[in-house]
Amino acid sequence: MSKIKEIVNGWQNYLFEETPLDDKIANQRAKICAECSHAKKGIHTAILPDYSFSKIQGHYCGICKCPLSTKVRSVESVCPENKW
Repeated sequence: MSKIKEIVNGWQNYLFEETPLDDKIANQRAKICAECSHAKKGIHTAILPDYSFSKIQGHYCGICKCPLSTKVRSVESVCPENKW
């Protein structure tokens, strides 16, 4: 999947109702990202309030710069550190 498709997929899953499988995967990924040293606090909280995964709310990946709230929800996306 191309980077653009990954981003669009993540945003779609963030904005619209997810399937249980997507939510389960996203929850597992969010837990890993919440403890990662590359998770950085950004300005995303204002535009990406994440009530499902509050530990990563407003954070982005310091490596790929993706907002974590959308990255963890993109089924085809991968962690740049291969943690998930």
